[in-house]
Amino acid sequence: MSDVPTSIQFFDPRHGLHCSARAGATLLFEGAGSRVLADGPRVERAGRGWRARLEGELELELEPIAPAAELHGVTAHVCDVRGRVGERELRCLGTFAETHVAPEWDRLDALRSISALFDRDNALLAIAQRPQGAVGHGVERNAAWLLRDGEPVEIEELRLSTVYDGDGRQRSAGVELWLSDEEHPLRASGTVVAGSSLQLEGIEVHAAVFRWRMGEREGAGAYELMSRSELLAA
Repeated sequence: MSDVPTSIQFFDPRHGLHCSARAGATLLFEGAGSRVLADGPRVERAGRGWRARLEGELELELEPIAPAAELHGVTAHVCDVRGRVGERELRCLGTFAETHVAPEWDRLDALRSISALFDRDNALLAIAQRPQGAVGHGVERNAAWLLRDGEPVEIEELRLSTVYDGDGRQRSAGVELWLSDEEHPLRASGTVVAGSSLQLEGIEVHAAVFRWRMGEREGAGAYELMSRSELLAA
C-alpha cells in the first residue's frame, strides 16, 4: 500500500455497529456507546478494492460500487463492506477515502465531512473547509458528490447547517443541494446516533454517527468535525 493517508468508515444500522478508522486511531460504535482504539487498521490493495485488518478487532474487505468522488484533494469511494468485527460477521455499506492533499491547518479553523449512505444507488459525500478567522458558514469552501439512482449528479452548490450542543458537538444537521438542472434544492436532514471526541496531532475531532433522511429514503452515515485545538491555536 502507498503512503497516502487512508480512512475507512462503515455503517450497519441494523446491528447498531459502526466504525471510523484512520492511521493512529479507530473508533468503534456499538449502539449509543463508543470505544477508542489507539491504532488504525493495516490496509492493502485487494483486487478492485482494499483489505483492512486490525489485530483482534476487525478484518474487512471493501469493494467500490460507484464512481469515485473527488473532494478537495480527497478521493472517496462508496463501498460494499464485508468481514467481521470481533466475532461478529459484517455486511453493510461504507466508504474508503485517500487524502492526496492534506488540509492546510495554518489556514483553516475547521473541516467538516459528511457521508450519507441510503442504499447501493443513492449516497451523498461532502466536505466543507472553513478558512481561519471566517465568521459564519457563507465563506466555507464546499465540495459535494451525489449518487442518485446509480449515477453521479453535478452539484452547483452545497449549503450545510448544523445544530451543536454546549460543548460544540454536532447534534443535527440540514443539507441543501442545488443541482444544475433543477429549480429547487434537494434537501437532507440528519440526527446524531452516537458520538465520540479525541485529539489527533493538535486537531480536535468530534466524530458522530448520523441517521440521515433524504426524501423518502433513510440511511446511515457520519458527520465529522475537525478543528484546531486550543493548544495549536495558541
